[in-house]
Amino acid sequence: MNLAHDLVDRVKGVADIVDIIQAYVQLRKSGANFLGLCPFHSEKTPSFHVHSSRQFFYCFGCHAKGDVLKFVELMEGLSFSEALRWLAEKYGISVEKINSSKNPKVQEREVLFAIHSRAAQYFQEELFKSREGRLAQQYLNSRLVSQDSIKKFNLGYAPGGANGLLQKLKRDFSLKHLKLSGLIQNSEKMNQSYDRFRKRVIFPIDNESGKIIGFGGRVLGDGYPKYLNSPETPIYSKSKTLFALSYARAEIRKQDLAILVEGYLDCIALHQVGINNVIASCGTSLTEPQAKLLGRFTKKVIVNFDPDQAGKSAALRSINILLENGFKINVLSLPDQLDPDAYIKAQGVIEYRKLLQKAPSYFEHLLLQARSESSLSTVEEKVAAIDKLLPYLSRISNRIEREENTRRVVEVFGIDENAIRTEIKKTTQAGQKRLTMNHDRISVQLMEGEKQTIKAILELDGQAGQIVNQLEDSKVYVGWHSENIFQKIISLFKQEGKVDFERLQELLPTAMERDVINGVVFSEGVEPRIDSCMEWIKRQKSTKEIARLQKEIEEASRSQDYKLLSNLYSKKEIEKRSLD
Repeated sequence: MNLAHDLVDRVKGVADIVDIIQAYVQLRKSGANFLGLCPFHSEKTPSFHVHSSRQFFYCFGCHAKGDVLKFVELMEGLSFSEALRWLAEKYGISVEKINSSKNPKVQEREVLFAIHSRAAQYFQEELFKSREGRLAQQYLNSRLVSQDSIKKFNLGYAPGGANGLLQKLKRDFSLKHLKLSGLIQNSEKMNQSYDRFRKRVIFPIDNESGKIIGFGGRVLGDGYPKYLNSPETPIYSKSKTLFALSYARAEIRKQDLAILVEGYLDCIALHQVGINNVIASCGTSLTEPQAKLLGRFTKKVIVNFDPDQAGKSAALRSINILLENGFKINVLSLPDQLDPDAYIKAQGVIEYRKLLQKAPSYFEHLLLQARSESSLSTVEEKVAAIDKLLPYLSRISNRIEREENTRRVVEVFGIDENAIRTEIKKTTQAGQKRLTMNHDRISVQLMEGEKQTIKAILELDGQAGQIVNQLEDSKVYVGWHSENIFQKIISLFKQEGKVDFERLQELLPTAMERDVINGVVFSEGVEPRIDSCMEWIKRQKSTKEIARLQKEIEEASRSQDYKLLSNLYSKKEIEKRSLD
């Protein structure tokens, strides 16, 4: 990628990694560094470390790592050049030197972004200026979507003709890129290209940074399917995208709460009345990538899906995904089988806000749902209902919360409390057994001297050579847990004359070894000293030599070779005196 090195250096020189990450993650001071919950995977115990002096981050859970540019790439879903531009603009640095045209993947993404931006303009022009567009406006008016909301969300209309968008865009973009965007399709029968969206109200879909990456289309009149989305493209994946996140992200962070709904119009209706922390899963239950994306902004969510059976099923699947990702979940089921859009129109925003405040926990919601789905007139029906709840009870780690929910189950179903507790214990033990069987990582315990030696090599650049040479001469590290790490250190120093931390990470083949060196770098305590490390290596060498001599003494004793025994004892005493 043809990026000016001085521009990268300037951006990294002013963009403090702690300041950038704190906009996404709650960090707390941990010695000279910072610690928080990882934004890239679900966890309850913080394993995400930020090294303020070295300006890099590392997660001991999922092994995500890098500098400030890498963090922005991962968090914002950007390429390297896009992340560089994003940071440069944030700090007022000229971006004229950025030239990504030689990278085909980056260039391709930029073309696709441009196509989607132009398509959105076309769809909105059709909504406001064409005869067909008036029908779409009438539909939106019937749904009480305001003109402000139409403009805010860039709503539009795709006319019924076969190739209106194609004719508009082909002047500036190749057919190859138009097909790659998913907006233009090819008919194998007719050997002709045509518009994917026709006779549909259009809902642009943005990424979290606000760039249009796809569209959803609601058919106007009769037609199938009712809703049609963009296909998967290099810039759009339905399972990784949340509708309206770019509009809601600031308010979600401010309130530390997100409201999750199913559809575009539910989401727009709530934004329209001033509830701005709302996002939509686009008509499906939440996916794992969507949960991880939302988790970057909050870990608290109210699920308010449609009341029909499909909505209930999607809500249940979403609850499970959210629980797996460490969310605190409440569930709002609106009265009279209304979806959020219909309820707002019927009862108003004040009543909706009251229900939001009273939304029960996910467990209370599941409990009430289980009770309502059966008469509970027989023991079998009660057992079946409780069996659905036990997995949720067993995964509650907070003892007080688990006790309270257990009492609620007893109260609702009239089952003996001890019986419930016994079943919870069985379910928990089964889960722990599965966890143990899936646990394939082995923690490595290093001697304090190993840690200090690695730290000294990485931090005392000018003196690292003395330690590396002593290690190579003595081979004292052979047999240690860190043997491969020291081998890579020696090899790297011989090749490059220094041991760069990031280069060392690249050379280490296992996550376990990378965890080791990151743990050393982030460790607090006594700063490494060259003399103490050299002395420790010397003592380790003598200790190993004494152990080797002792083995030879035992062999000589068995063979009754007294001359050799005398010689070995003398050598052993010399080594022992060196340790005094």
